[in-house]
Amino acid sequence: MLGFVGGDYPLVHLARVKRFRFNGCIQLRGHFAMKLFAIDVFTPNQFPEHTYIERPTEDLEGKLTRALATPNVVTSLSGPSKSGKTVLAKKLVGEDNLIHVFGAEVRSGAELWERVLSWMDAPSSVSEQSSESRANKFGAEVGGKGSILIAEASGKGSFDTTGTKTNSVTATKADASLSRIVREIGNSGYVVFLDDFHYIPADSQVDVARQIKAGSERGIKICTATVPHRADNVVRNNPELRGRLAQVDTTFWSASELAEIAKSGFAKLQVNLPVSKMMDLAREACGSPQLMQRICLDVCFTLKIDKEMPDLTEMDISPQQLGSILQQSSTHADFGTLVANLHKGPKERGSERRVHELIDGTHGDVYRVILTALAHGAPVMELPYSDLKERIENVCVGEGPSASSVVQSCRQIANIARRIAQNERVLEWDDQELTGTMSIVDPYFLFYLRRSKKLESLAN
Repeated sequence: MLGFVGGDYPLVHLARVKRFRFNGCIQLRGHFAMKLFAIDVFTPNQFPEHTYIERPTEDLEGKLTRALATPNVVTSLSGPSKSGKTVLAKKLVGEDNLIHVFGAEVRSGAELWERVLSWMDAPSSVSEQSSESRANKFGAEVGGKGSILIAEASGKGSFDTTGTKTNSVTATKADASLSRIVREIGNSGYVVFLDDFHYIPADSQVDVARQIKAGSERGIKICTATVPHRADNVVRNNPELRGRLAQVDTTFWSASELAEIAKSGFAKLQVNLPVSKMMDLAREACGSPQLMQRICLDVCFTLKIDKEMPDLTEMDISPQQLGSILQQSSTHADFGTLVANLHKGPKERGSERRVHELIDGTHGDVYRVILTALAHGAPVMELPYSDLKERIENVCVGEGPSASSVVQSCRQIANIARRIAQNERVLEWDDQELTGTMSIVDPYFLFYLRRSKKLESLAN
């Protein structure tokens, strides 16, 4: 039995009505328009209804299904930024059954359950009314207002001629307790999806982790979503969850997997693009299905594919158009401030930095050299020092910066990125003596570095 508000309507029912109306609008639109629109097919910021692609080699759908089906187990879904974790959960659970809570909105365990109630369109307080009668020798009307525990109450009493008082009190009490959530969604198909657990303040994560454990033990399905380097945050904040947590790991997508998004979407729009061009788009998407959706949508804008063609139409993308499309897509990933700070490097002390000549005709110090090397060649999310050094040699005309200079500058780049991006994890340097690995964590950053005009504008 579902919980009720005032004894009239189930809380979860109200949530489903809200979403039914929203979905109904889209269904009505599709019914009258008949043809698919490009913005409905390629959806960088929505669930890809028409271009959802399974990754058979990963078996993510199977792993997540089995994890969520296991009683009293918390599911931890980890993967790189923009790799499709939320889309995967929505696909398997159903958008109407996924209670999406963002870590940045949670400051305590109690607030986690308040967010769940908010998703249900349910108030976090309930009203109770009670009445009492007692004898009194006075025959007058009395009014009163006061405070009862955590509830505010107001009441009005009256006396009859026999000296009996009838008092009616209405109280409003806070009720966002775990017990209430269990009554509403315990042992049901609903899943609490706590996105970006690592964004919860550090001093609150222990409390939230305890509530997660308690909720899972009482039949609430809970799935946390994190980036790989924070995948164990929940367990570290509550070691009792060891053995009670199912880990599902995702990875960046391959170019061939991303190309399937383009093939599926353009086929629905009755557009036939050369396979080689769709692979070109996929290689530029830096392993992100979300970014691939963005690029494909900008292809539609450039080629004026507003909606499904009446017949199968052959189209192509020229090199000039491709460059313009990718530059347009980069405007949706503005890392201008961060790139400018990385290009400048830390404040100079002592002797001036050595200036190097680059193959693009510009000149710059070691920081410009490293950024140019990251943007050069095929997009790669992880570069060991040996590969980075090879790229540096390829972008420099003549002698490049020394090994010690490169390693020291990579350390500074990672420090600057942490300071400017704050909570966002954009790139990291895995430091070792005279070596290391540069990891690009956010695919949008690498895409922006490669395809915007920012590096060009910073040239001396």
